[in-house]
Amino acid sequence: MAKNDKQWSSATPGLLIILLDQSGSMMSNYEDTTRTKFATLAVNKVIDNIIQKNFDGDAPKNRCFISVIGYNHNVKELCSGWLKDLDANPLRYETLKKKTPDGTGGLVEVEVKQPVWVEPIDKDGATNMLGAFQLAKDLVEKWMADNVDGPAPVIINISDGVPYYEGKDPKNCMRETVSLANEIMELSNNDGNVLIFNAQIDESNGKVVFPSNRSDISQEQAQFLYDITSEVPESYKAAAKKNDLPTKDGCRGCIFGADGVQLIQLIDFGSSKGQGDKGL
Repeated sequence: MAKNDKQWSSATPGLLIILLDQSGSMMSNYEDTTRTKFATLAVNKVIDNIIQKNFDGDAPKNRCFISVIGYNHNVKELCSGWLKDLDANPLRYETLKKKTPDGTGGLVEVEVKQPVWVEPIDKDGATNMLGAFQLAKDLVEKWMADNVDGPAPVIINISDGVPYYEGKDPKNCMRETVSLANEIMELSNNDGNVLIFNAQIDESNGKVVFPSNRSDISQEQAQFLYDITSEVPESYKAAAKKNDLPTKDGCRGCIFGADGVQLIQLIDFGSSKGQGDKGL
């Protein structure tokens, strides 16, 4: 039985797809900023982290292809590429302040340049999560046809709510999206099944991290995200521990009420295949 334990390498590269909700509600406030800025900052940071972890000499090794898909009423790839291409071609750089040790036991604030590949939204829109998963499925199927022996692809979905598109009843939108997500999670190659992890940027359910029971989540609309989340494979539990994400038997890789740290931890956890692969 496949175990989803193959590492990313130059010979067997991985595919990481990030689905980013860009609906109008993402412009609401969250953690002293807006949800859209909160999410895009985390995505940009993690792309940069993955590039730096795979750096070798003057450039990163192409151990991974990353695609970020944005969805509102439209669905489109916001950025995509091999690590070398992404490293060489950010949209722009922005200056952030970061606290670092000053060498005497204190902290000093310094300015750092953060590459930006994904921009936050500034216009209202629907939530065509189904379309995002359909595009992800197309990418995954093509990738696995060309990479039968590579690591199974990973999809990470970041949203603040439920799918809504084409004026349909949200319950129908949820049913259609669950059906498609289940189809995706049944796709497999020699490494294992495609994995889907989810982060909900909404505090209405409180904070729930890696639940193992649907009843751990109070609202039906949030339970929908539980239904489209993969169980955490044994091979990923060390990465979960490294990222301070608690695991237990049967837990699923979803976080509700994710703060900035946890959102980055979840994406880092989902991209853990890129670690432990030095020199390949």
